[in-house]
Amino acid sequence: MLKRKLAPKKAKLRSRRKPRQQRSVETIEAIFEATARILENVEANELTTIRIAELSGYGVGTIYDYFPNKEAILVAMARRELEKTFRSVQKIMSADRQSGGESMTRLAMRAAIRGFGGRQRLRRILLETMIAQGHSAELAQPVERIAQHLVGNEIGEAGASMRRLRPESLYVLTRATIGVIRAAVMESNTKFSQQLLENELTELTEAYVQRCLESA
Repeated sequence: MLKRKLAPKKAKLRSRRKPRQQRSVETIEAIFEATARILENVEANELTTIRIAELSGYGVGTIYDYFPNKEAILVAMARRELEKTFRSVQKIMSADRQSGGESMTRLAMRAAIRGFGGRQRLRRILLETMIAQGHSAELAQPVERIAQHLVGNEIGEAGASMRRLRPESLYVLTRATIGVIRAAVMESNTKFSQQLLENELTELTEAYVQRCLESA
């Protein structure tokens, strides 16, 4: 009898929680999209929660239920984009590796550049906000995770393994890479294509790894 009483309760709790969680996801998505659309035309200092509320269709009070201020919204958006970047890197590297013919380093650079692409104005503002709010170290996470993925894989014509890199060398390499990509996002006057950027970063990475291993 005890089991018969408990089973309906569990089913009932699950059915209540799922719609509530879905509504939260939809609310946050609406807030993020409204913020992104506003920032297509204005800078971060002109962004207000009132404007976000008007465009998202939710009240200001609802927005404050999720975020204490507009900066928190931008930081949350930036963190989500960083996670999406790494997921896209994993997907591209996994799919492209099966086709063969290109080094893991090139695939990694291509995926990282693509991950930071699209809505450049918005991405610039998100990067600026992360730096201003003291979260600049987080910006290197996608590249650090790419490096971890590459560890143990053979890169470059000489078949150099990143597993043998010293921690300080790996630090310099990841920061140099994210610095170049970040600059390409934040500097609107960049004239070269993503393909050229991919070529340069691939050459930089493979040459630097090879030199570090030769001098070890």
